[in-house]
Amino acid sequence: MDFKMEVYILRHAISIANEKNLVCGSRDYPLSETGIKQANRICNHLQKIPFTLGYSSPLSRSIDTIKYMKEKLQFNIVAEISEVDTGDASHMTFEKLWSLDNRYRSPWLHPYLRYPAGECFYEMINRIQSWFLNESNKWKENDIVLIVGHEGTLRSILLNLLNLKISEYPTFPIKNCDYFHLFITDGVLKEKKHLTLEDIG
Repeated sequence: MDFKMEVYILRHAISIANEKNLVCGSRDYPLSETGIKQANRICNHLQKIPFTLGYSSPLSRSIDTIKYMKEKLQFNIVAEISEVDTGDASHMTFEKLWSLDNRYRSPWLHPYLRYPAGECFYEMINRIQSWFLNESNKWKENDIVLIVGHEGTLRSILLNLLNLKISEYPTFPIKNCDYFHLFITDGVLKEKKHLTLEDIG
């Protein structure tokens, strides 16, 4: 008998750092006014789905994205699915970081390039994928799971499920409040749907 699960992976709503084009990584920034409106829309849409398990990054931009769902679904707060730790580069503009080392424009092509006093891309991806593999082994038949995190969270999980290389990290665009609806059978991704705020109306 096939073991089937549905998994939804959601990127947080737009934050102040996103709007200011700042490197923030695992540093905390709140949602912007636009992000709060986005969060309301995505919650109204997702709360109709009978989730059995919920997980969120501990950063406020993730937690506040699903603020209005927390009455219906208890979320496990998971440090392992936070964004990459950008260390001393946090709070810089991307332009400033790129001027220091142009390789940071495409860290997936330089996965062992460490952010100063932070992580490298390989460490982030390994951290998130290891958590996903370990945690998904605990899920039950027909569980419907929601994971709320960051661009790095979503891409790392998808790299694993799609059997892609780290160099293929930016293959698919992921905007704020985009989510992927994944259908997994016996640990194998059978189907995925990519939805945006525009798709849900």
